[in-house]
Amino acid sequence: MNRPLQSLPVVIVWKTILSAFLFTVIGLAYASGHADAAPSSAELHVRSSPDAQHESVKPLPPALLDGLMSIGNGPQPASDLYLTVRQTAGNSIMIYTLDALGNLHREDGQVFLLRPAARSKLLHEARQLRSQHYGELLPWQEAKSVIPRKANLTVVDLETGLRFNAQRRAGSSHADVQPLTKVDSETMKEIYGGKWSWHRRAILVIANGRTLAASMHGMPHGGDGIPDNGFRGHFCIHFQGSATHGKGNIDLGHQLMVAKASGTLERFIGALDPYDAVNAFFLANEYGDRALMRAVFADSLSPQANSRHFGAEEAAIRHQFIESEDIPGTALTAAIRVETCQARGGKCVNKTMSLFHLGRLSPMDAWKIDEITRSKQ
Repeated sequence: MNRPLQSLPVVIVWKTILSAFLFTVIGLAYASGHADAAPSSAELHVRSSPDAQHESVKPLPPALLDGLMSIGNGPQPASDLYLTVRQTAGNSIMIYTLDALGNLHREDGQVFLLRPAARSKLLHEARQLRSQHYGELLPWQEAKSVIPRKANLTVVDLETGLRFNAQRRAGSSHADVQPLTKVDSETMKEIYGGKWSWHRRAILVIANGRTLAASMHGMPHGGDGIPDNGFRGHFCIHFQGSATHGKGNIDLGHQLMVAKASGTLERFIGALDPYDAVNAFFLANEYGDRALMRAVFADSLSPQANSRHFGAEEAAIRHQFIESEDIPGTALTAAIRVETCQARGGKCVNKTMSLFHLGRLSPMDAWKIDEITRSKQ
């Protein structure tokens, strides 16, 4: 069975140390690398996932890329920042992914360095653009005062950019919400591909002049309250620290989506233990969420980080850990055996046994999946 979501410890981020080291060796990189062709235009994009239609864009001076140098190939970390560059020669377009240290990654695996001043400028612009794109990470105890009962609000889906109006009707541990009109219900259903679903999605909640990071599911259930809105029941919106009604559990899927909506997904995943990192993988697999799937792998360009697994396109996948053991806090590797099956007609069929290989660079770093292999029964 899945382990309960544990309270998240404060993560000590040591990327600044790596950044400082990188600056000391940057001269060597320039000596041995080579530059791409001169660009005629450049734009910075923020998208919550590679496929998101909703994005924030800012033009940048092409001169920022002067002296861009290749330092060879390397793994590509998950990122929500993309740099689109139009080359003067041949009018071609090149797309780079920007990592947390200000390095640029190309789809073919090549890594590029900017001049120190240009890198600082680009990271500054990225921070500003991300702050505009994402919502405020507000704990439920504070968020519920921003959207009191009977308050109207606007929901913006972070992937599609579609928005609809709704009203908070009830809920003590999270918000029970209903679309205001039939048109709003139709828009919500469109967000879910025309079919109601329990899948969690990252959303922005706009109310009382504030934009909050949140998560919703798309399944009408429970009590109703707004007549003739084409929605029989209500749906749930969770904020940071929200819990389910009844058992009062903090739902990992909702909290992952809240982190995604606030632009803190990498930090959230960095605080997960290896078992919840695997649980996050199965949620990404269930939702078909490429951003989340890439975020739990060490190399976001690996084939396994860009696929759905165990037949998730055809059936719901159930998983359980085999011989779950405590992993020492100083461990740098972990191998977790997981049994999976497809849920069909109330039965668990097509059972498989897999081994999830996870690793991290230091006890302060995030657990990431390196590879999934088949395990003997």
